[in-house]
Amino acid sequence: MTATNDRVFILGGTGNIGIKLVQDLLEKKVAMTLYARTPSKIESMFPNSTELINIVQGDFSDLTSLETGIKGHSRLFLLVSDFSDFVNLKKNIAKIAYDSGVKQIVDISSAAVNMGWRTSYIGALHYGAEKAMLDLPSRGNLVTLRPGRFMTNMILSSRPGPDNSIFDTFPGDSSIGFISTNDIGAVAAVVLSESIAKHGDAVYSLTGDTNNGHQWAQVVSDIVGRQINYQQIKPIQKYNKVMESGHFPHIFAIDLATATDSFPDARVTPEISILLGREPETFKEYLIANKAAIQA
Repeated sequence: MTATNDRVFILGGTGNIGIKLVQDLLEKKVAMTLYARTPSKIESMFPNSTELINIVQGDFSDLTSLETGIKGHSRLFLLVSDFSDFVNLKKNIAKIAYDSGVKQIVDISSAAVNMGWRTSYIGALHYGAEKAMLDLPSRGNLVTLRPGRFMTNMILSSRPGPDNSIFDTFPGDSSIGFISTNDIGAVAAVVLSESIAKHGDAVYSLTGDTNNGHQWAQVVSDIVGRQINYQQIKPIQKYNKVMESGHFPHIFAIDLATATDSFPDARVTPEISILLGREPETFKEYLIANKAAIQA
């Protein structure tokens, strides 16, 4: 059941969060439009859903098709993973949306914003984007989701090394928080299918589970069938490994290597169970569900 007959425009519908969002909206019989560079990808991911799913082809380099396609929609799901012009891109998309009649935007931000003003590169970008959208004149509602560490990102880190160990920078007995991308998508689907007035300009911080290094190693041990140990490494070692991957610039790698002590996610946030009516997915449940990727 759904509390809305509105049509939802979705940016970021083919990643881990977006897939769960679309699946939940389909179950709720919510009509939606997905913005995608490759329409055939959408068609293969969500077959037999043409009654509820429309597709607009486009990307972030040219927003012309977005500006045309978003007309007639009252809600927007906004997920941008390209940090090259992050703040301006989100601001421009939000302005187009509000000017086209969108009444509610559900934006994927980051728990790094909760660390405070300019305390991290990632947090500063998301803070800037949030503020830019909030400051738009004559805007509609803006619901902000601030997830912590994605469990998805821990899959590669959970593959044991030759010495049967996994590693990170936090002490083995210190708990840190994680959030399932399934739960992020599920929360977004709830907000986008309930009344706009109910959620207003809400900010929902999302941490679904906490684990320490030794607990993490035990979960991996159970999955791979042999004893795996947790090893604490120095931030410079993690920084070097991040840079060696070739996927991240220096300033991003600094965040990933040094944010452990100050990242505000050491407790499970009650918003998830309140909004979903169930307990959030645990770190162990998520890794077990993705054990094939860990064993690869």
